[in-house]
Amino acid sequence: MSLTDQTIRLVDGRTLGYAEFGDPSGKPVLFFHGFPASRLEGIALDAPARAVGVRLIAPDRPGFGLSDPKPRRSFSDWPEDVIQLVSHLRIYEFAVLGTSAGSPYVVACADRINERLTAAGIVSGMSPLHNSIVRLAMNPDQRRMFVSIARFPWLARRMLARSMQEVQADFPSVLTRMAAERPDVDKSILERPDIKDMLRTNLTEAFRQGVAGAAQELALYPSSWHLALKSIAFPVQLWQGRKDVITPPAMAEELASVLPHTLTRWYPDEGHSLLFARSEEILRQLVS
Repeated sequence: MSLTDQTIRLVDGRTLGYAEFGDPSGKPVLFFHGFPASRLEGIALDAPARAVGVRLIAPDRPGFGLSDPKPRRSFSDWPEDVIQLVSHLRIYEFAVLGTSAGSPYVVACADRINERLTAAGIVSGMSPLHNSIVRLAMNPDQRRMFVSIARFPWLARRMLARSMQEVQADFPSVLTRMAAERPDVDKSILERPDIKDMLRTNLTEAFRQGVAGAAQELALYPSSWHLALKSIAFPVQLWQGRKDVITPPAMAEELASVLPHTLTRWYPDEGHSLLFARSEEILRQLVS
């Protein structure tokens, strides 16, 4: 099953876009995409979800893809959008799974709507950035980017506008640069034709409305997330590659230290593409 261009109208009048993948009669899992990305990141999970018996529902966050922007939003606003989506789909209990920058959205759901969750999982997780150990573990360019954005928000729009133009004008060069920054294990994933096609479609869709939504979201990550992490009782599963240079292992370690109940599965020879390398395994462990 693949229904990629679905929308609903939220109570505040905004449109929320979403896609569905996998087994339509399977166990429901809400999938929260990375950054910059869209619901179409779930394309790569369609066959694995079908194999495992998962109905994968992938919403666009505000300002991405088909979803209208939400002024002055925060991570803690997201669970309300999720509840309206699952109510529209007549789903009561469901799991949530986020990858990379989708991490705080999983945490927000574990905090705010845990009574509806069957499981919560984060792959290649991003943690809050206030810990100096986490910041030092980041790629220097990433670290400078977040510091600069915190001081000069207008830089985010300029940087993202350049990225959008590159995706639209010369995607092969974008993919080559992505691969150059990754370990060999990630390069092998990025060379897969299905992943190349997904990334082109996904990144193009991420910027469907321009860069304002992405710039707004990017400014949220350096903050404390405004979530009471240490009081979240719902268990969160973590999957992390030791060779990840985008969200380095220090981030998973930080999440495991601040969330009271976690189970971390370490992969010594995997990188940031862990979700696509181990899709079936991760989905099966999430819903088992």
